[in-house]
Amino acid sequence: MDEGEIDGPPSRQVIALSIDYVLKIADIVTQGAQGDLVTAVVYLAISRANLREAFKSPRTARRHAGVLDVPDDQARQSVSVLAISRELALPYETTRRHVGKLTALGLCRRGEDGGVVIPYEVASGEASLSGIDAIWRATLVFICDLDALSVTYEAKRRRIAPDFRRIVARMAAYYLLDLLNLARASVGLNTQTALLVLAIIRANSLHIARDAEAGPRYARPDTPPPDDLRRPVTTHAIARQLKMPYETARRQVGWLEEAGLCTRRGRGLVIPTSALERPEMLHAIEANWALARSLMENLAGLGLGAAQARRWLQRDGRT
Repeated sequence: MDEGEIDGPPSRQVIALSIDYVLKIADIVTQGAQGDLVTAVVYLAISRANLREAFKSPRTARRHAGVLDVPDDQARQSVSVLAISRELALPYETTRRHVGKLTALGLCRRGEDGGVVIPYEVASGEASLSGIDAIWRATLVFICDLDALSVTYEAKRRRIAPDFRRIVARMAAYYLLDLLNLARASVGLNTQTALLVLAIIRANSLHIARDAEAGPRYARPDTPPPDDLRRPVTTHAIARQLKMPYETARRQVGWLEEAGLCTRRGRGLVIPTSALERPEMLHAIEANWALARSLMENLAGLGLGAAQARRWLQRDGRT
């Protein structure tokens, strides 16, 4: 990995791109789950818990690398609604409601022990396969975005299989859950509020991170962009993006304002520098830097580096 000419790691710039990436993944899963982003996160948490034991073995994980290499039901262990509630720091009743929604849609089912499982027929279904392909493409773009910041990882080997989109999508989904957990734990938020904060930060700051001049200038933790560069976003816009009821978003925004984590500028919302400079926020920026590098390292270990990502995007006509 090469950090180029940047004086110190561009971790503030990276977290803006990371937030955009994970919210895109969440939106992809939401389309398949026919719900809101919280439903999508609950779905992913169930899926990870179901396969956690099976995928402790790297060999087993790599055996299920391709889109069609779907683990069968025997490999899946059910997980309780209470365990998912605790993992996501969601109220039990909220978690139960989202699990009920997934069950009604046929996207998860109850096991004999009362726990929930994402079954084989769902994981191998058309919606799942389409979602994996979309997450694969989003991941290629993310790799190239980081490469443009000189955060470059090259493949350590030839690709592990002709098709390894499923394992890449799985790593991407786990990165989403880990970043969401980081945002939640660092600032003491629940999952719904953490999603709201991430969406506001993306709306405020993504254009800065992508700007050829402003991006490098405000790339490091100790160089936050001034508040007047941030683009305000309305509560209505955030609620639409997150597929969250407006009243729920409005209540969460009210809590953020009371906590000093969000301010209003005109009719829009901004996460101000005063909030982003809090020690817990700076910790989150640095912790994501480690998470993002770990993801890139793991992808490179599968044979997917910056050069390969560029080639695949060029072949698909996306660059």
